[in-house]
Amino acid sequence: MRPLGRLATAGGHVARWTVDTVGVLLAMSVGTFALVLLARGDPAAVLAATRAGRPATPEQIEAVRGELGLDDPAPVRYVRWLADACTGDFGRSLRTDAAIGPEVADRLSVTLALVGGSAVVAVVVGVGVGVAGAVLRRGVLRGALRTGALLVSSIPSFWLSYLLVLYLAIRLGLLPTSGMAGPSTWLMPMAVLGLPVAGVLSRVVAVTLRDALDRPYVRAAQARGSGTLSIVIRDGLPNAAGPILSVAAFGIGSLLVATVVVEQIFGWPGMGAYFVQAAGSRDVPALQAATLVMGGGFILANRCADVLQGLIDPRSRRGGDARSRRRPMLPWSKTSGTDAALREPVGVPGARTRKELP
Repeated sequence: MRPLGRLATAGGHVARWTVDTVGVLLAMSVGTFALVLLARGDPAAVLAATRAGRPATPEQIEAVRGELGLDDPAPVRYVRWLADACTGDFGRSLRTDAAIGPEVADRLSVTLALVGGSAVVAVVVGVGVGVAGAVLRRGVLRGALRTGALLVSSIPSFWLSYLLVLYLAIRLGLLPTSGMAGPSTWLMPMAVLGLPVAGVLSRVVAVTLRDALDRPYVRAAQARGSGTLSIVIRDGLPNAAGPILSVAAFGIGSLLVATVVVEQIFGWPGMGAYFVQAAGSRDVPALQAATLVMGGGFILANRCADVLQGLIDPRSRRGGDARSRRRPMLPWSKTSGTDAALREPVGVPGARTRKELP
């Protein structure tokens, strides 16, 4: 393919990815904004009472309604809210009457640190256990790794948190029960978030890598005397990277949702705890902001994984080139002379065809 053709193809993929991502984000924003319409109570009455420190009068409620623009039609309010949200202005909290944007920024940094550490745990443990499960022969150790991965991925996060706190913090006294005062307080929250994702990832790594190691090029590398580790790193993992990357991105994106439980248990002041506080106090603007940020992060993580998978394995790109878009030829379909000639088996000089055999 010529350079201009490659550039046009890459531009088409980027444009398609952008349109799809924006469409999904807009659909999520519509659902998030619908929280205001479906929520019980009047946000203006709640905010007016918060400002007055007592039940608000009808005049105060009407003044707040005019300030928030709640008398406008729903489409107008949605466009205004979305335009403000794109600039980081999520309005004011009904619970504290403080600006939501700065508080979301502070709490988001805490959640991103927790998710980042949990992602490292998930990738390191998941890939390591998966590679071991693919390389080891059938036996007790391979069965134990598989069983452990299934158990860890099946345990709910709140139950795993209870087990770790009970044994590591209370009975053994090795780690603190909550807080984020130092590295020792990071281990249990990151383990609770990362281990279930590592369990799922390890099974995908084991299955895809085992299939990749059965290919002819791997047997050729073994015949050349290459070691097992070099074959896995050089030949196995790159050819199995597509499914592994997809599952890893989905798991890392789901960590944002799992922080709702884990941050509340271990006392981390992140977006998950902020979401729970907003839901408990019916703080609709804060709930909208938390839902939009966490949902947007989940969607962007998965969309970026699609791009990386397309870069690693061009066959996974939707559309592909002309040869990948060609419809498969059925045995009974009519073919042109060129296609028939291309599919005609190449004969060996001096050998007789099946029709020539007696």
